[in-house]
Amino acid sequence: MTRSGKSPVISITSGKGGVGKTLIACNLATILAGQGRKILVADCDLGLANIDIMLGLRPRRNLKDVIYGDADIRDIVIPTKGGFDLIPASSGVREMAQLILERIDVIKAKIRSLRNYDLILLDTGAGISEVVLQFNLLADRNIVVINRELTSLTDAYAMIKTMYQVFDRDSLDIIVNSAAGEEEGREIFGRISSICKKFLNVRLTYLGHVLQDPVIPKSILKQEIAVLASPRSKIAANFAQIARALPLK
Repeated sequence: MTRSGKSPVISITSGKGGVGKTLIACNLATILAGQGRKILVADCDLGLANIDIMLGLRPRRNLKDVIYGDADIRDIVIPTKGGFDLIPASSGVREMAQLILERIDVIKAKIRSLRNYDLILLDTGAGISEVVLQFNLLADRNIVVINRELTSLTDAYAMIKTMYQVFDRDSLDIIVNSAAGEEEGREIFGRISSICKKFLNVRLTYLGHVLQDPVIPKSILKQEIAVLASPRSKIAANFAQIARALPLK
């Protein structure tokens, strides 16, 4: 892909909240940026945005200014310490959490208009609300983040089922977060993969796992990016492996 052409878009989503989508988005973007790729992360959890908080940033403007103000989407893009660019959203703003479809379409079109990136990552909200589904529909590929919790798996299945039945998405990628190791990661993936094959005819691809490790909560508390704070950690190796598994040119 040339940077003058259409930028590929991948969403990072989940059936339930709290499984680590934002953590994965920021660390994966940092790894890819470190490889010389031009990466953009868009915070698409419109009413409960938190990437800027996780990174210790205080954006002057965000997507609310694009929808309700006079800002162009390029005006709100900011650089991060991870080497990637960020489109920040708002938090605790009711009208952003309940956008009508026409305004969601405006955001989608403006994100698609950004053509000078090697990859655009969408950090979506959780669940199957219309806002979440629309941003997943925007993406060329969808990554679903799960963990060992039963509710994570059942809610992820509900999301995958909706994506398949409503939008005809029959191929999605999976990352297992907070795994004890490779064996558990593949075992958790196997559970949801077998169910989706049996009942939905949906093919899931295992991109890898992220270990449950003290490096993660420490980096969050310090508003650091784990792969930068601990570049020789097993966590950094996990994200490097996931980056290699992504279908990027």
